[in-house]
Amino acid sequence: MSNGQGQRSSIFSGLLLILLGVFFLLARFDPNLGVWHLFSRYWPVVIILWGLAKLIDHLGAQHEGQVRPPLLNGSEAALLVLVLLAVAGMGIYSKIKEKNPDLDFDAGFFNHQATQSQELPAKTIAAGSHVTLTTMRGSITAHAGEGNDLLVSVNETAESASESSAQDRMKTLHVAIDQTADGYSVHPVNLDDAGGHVTVDLDVTLPKKVSVTVNSDRGDIHISGVAGAVTATAQHGDIEVHDVASDVSAKMSKGDARITGVAGNVSLAGRGNEIEISEVKGNTAIDGDFFGPIRVRSVAGTVHYRSQKADMTLVGVRGRLELDSEQIEISDVSGSAKLVTHDKDIDLENVSGRLDIADTKGDIKVRFSQPPREDINIADDSGGVDVTLPSNSSFEISAVSQSGEVQSEFEDSSLKLENENGSGRLSGKVGTGGPKIHIATSYGTLYLRKSS
Repeated sequence: MSNGQGQRSSIFSGLLLILLGVFFLLARFDPNLGVWHLFSRYWPVVIILWGLAKLIDHLGAQHEGQVRPPLLNGSEAALLVLVLLAVAGMGIYSKIKEKNPDLDFDAGFFNHQATQSQELPAKTIAAGSHVTLTTMRGSITAHAGEGNDLLVSVNETAESASESSAQDRMKTLHVAIDQTADGYSVHPVNLDDAGGHVTVDLDVTLPKKVSVTVNSDRGDIHISGVAGAVTATAQHGDIEVHDVASDVSAKMSKGDARITGVAGNVSLAGRGNEIEISEVKGNTAIDGDFFGPIRVRSVAGTVHYRSQKADMTLVGVRGRLELDSEQIEISDVSGSAKLVTHDKDIDLENVSGRLDIADTKGDIKVRFSQPPREDINIADDSGGVDVTLPSNSSFEISAVSQSGEVQSEFEDSSLKLENENGSGRLSGKVGTGGPKIHIATSYGTLYLRKSS
């Protein structure tokens, strides 16, 4: 009985509005916080708020003799949908922002932009010096010049509600060239005081015989022509390095990387998308989850690639290494090759040295244009194996498919082929002896093919 009292209003709508306001406030103070990711992890808080609101509604209605509100009325359902759409919109914005890091919540149709450029006084640098270039938001281009001077060109961009306020943001901001123990450091000063969306792009000409460290939180990095070591770090942006006469070390969180023409070693670590590395006279190491495609060509030393799904070591990639989320393609390796992978198909051609492959849930194809000289070991779990050798090859082989067949185009009196009870085996020797070939799979067909 209600004793003539009306129905009590629910407080759930108010709690939802508070929650929505908190989301927008968090996104306003820190657009990089990832509100959508927070919501995707802690969304049960909405159910907790709903239950808490209904408990308070019930107790309040009971105390005041009112009719308690329904479990969920039409206006509450509409508001709940609004909250979900708003948070989903933040998630879509965050995905777009990953691809376009210069986007900002402050940017809009009514914002104004102001820019200013300046050339800093030249600094003469001794050969062998080290130069550090840093910007929090902006791109950095560093290239070698003909002389011994450090030349810095600065382009600053600010956005605000009016052009005058955008210009005010840049008044306290400037770029300094500070002398260090081994060279110079170029970096923005008073960037925090400028506030808001302020971009500082640097275009730097360096003496050729220097080493350089380049850091950008949000922006692309381009480095070319220096003779010393290069270190590049980009949190949100692409990295491009070419024509370097020493080692190159790069770290990144998002973006693409292109490194070509390096006389020393190359090291790339972190996370990212498309990777291209070529014309490296030293070693190349790639460590991290790069979603590809990843292309490596013409590396004189050792290529080592490591991620959650693969660990590969290739000695002397005269041809190419290319991989994406599903497949690995390798051609023309002058030395040995060792691959440990899962959930990837492998297509490999012409390895001059020892070959070791361990794969899980993927098919393997191996081809040789010349008779193999070193041992071949292939282990596959749940996948087929297809090996093609020249007809004049000599080798000893042991091949087993626990749940599948073994088929061979080679015929020799010492070869023994058996396919029975759902499994297949091939063992014996072809020719005058040679490298040992071991092939095993738990499920799949093994093919030993002959090429002319």
